[in-house]
Amino acid sequence: MLANSREELVEVFDALDAELDRLDEVSFEVLTTPERLRSLERLECLVRRLPAVGHTLINQLDTQASEEELGGTLCCALANRLRITKPDAALRIADAADLGPRRALTG
Repeated sequence: MLANSREELVEVFDALDAELDRLDEVSFEVLTTPERLRSLERLECLVRRLPAVGHTLINQLDTQASEEELGGTLCCALANRLRITKPDAALRIADAADLGPRRALTG
């Protein structure tokens, strides 16, 4: 699914946030041990997918945003905005460059 508008992107993030709130409120007491293991497996898959979204956003900021817009370097902007250390921000930038989506010369 491609978002066609800023509003649609906001809706997607709001829906994800709401569903995470719902998941945080459920009780897992009704599950059996195999069901809990499967739930953890599914959760791990989701956790591993989330950084890919961040890679795309970081790479777009790196290529499209100026230091004036960011209020400094990308590393400093990420550290301040995400409340992480500068070394963690630098690692995220490096990971995004290595693992993020690429566009071939042919498009």
